[in-house]
Amino acid sequence: MASFFQWVRRTSEHHLMVDAQDRIGRKLGARRPAPPRGAEIFWRRVYVPVFHHLPKSVRDAAIARMPGSHRKRWPAEPPLRGPVV
Repeated sequence: MASFFQWVRRTSEHHLMVDAQDRIGRKLGARRPAPPRGAEIFWRRVYVPVFHHLPKSVRDAAIARMPGSHRKRWPAEPPLRGPVV
């Protein structure tokens, strides 16, 4: 099941990045990429717009509940011992 969530995370990150590149390209007058086809249509025409319209708190809550690398915590710092100098 974890591999499914990894796939969803990788795919959503990819299409959000492509959308960001497309927006910057439009601002700078760059040539548009090829239109999406196949499964890309869902990610580019449905997922990305819905993602941008969701409140940040809802996005953060969904990301926090999905297993993945973002849930790994930094190890606790060891306690300080003795003088530094």
